[in-house]
Amino acid sequence: MSQRRRRRMQFVSDALVQEIVDGIKTASVVRLGEADIADGDYDDPLVIGEFYDVYDSALTVQATIRVVAMELCRWDAIPERLWRGEGNVDAAEFKADHLDYFDNPGDDFEFIAYYFENVKRSG
Repeated sequence: MSQRRRRRMQFVSDALVQEIVDGIKTASVVRLGEADIADGDYDDPLVIGEFYDVYDSALTVQATIRVVAMELCRWDAIPERLWRGEGNVDAAEFKADHLDYFDNPGDDFEFIAYYFENVKRSG
């Protein structure tokens, strides 16, 4: 039986990767309809319970995370655990940080939040 390769994940900046390493960032978001698709060689589909090696811009593994939950969210009702997991002080700061990413969404805009824990890497 062949062994499956580890899942991979990248973030838009090395600063976000460092926040994961430091334990600040424990959540992120993805557009509706994009959680189950691969986006290049270093962004595998999101699956609850799976482990992901997190790569920086130099394609070096900096952390390993485990996706522990996902939820459907609306722009007009940002969950506290999401904005806190993103390292924001409140929902307004979360919105300001994600306005461009989501192309100026309206109140009824839906997206997926996913939550993860940083785990010790085992080789």
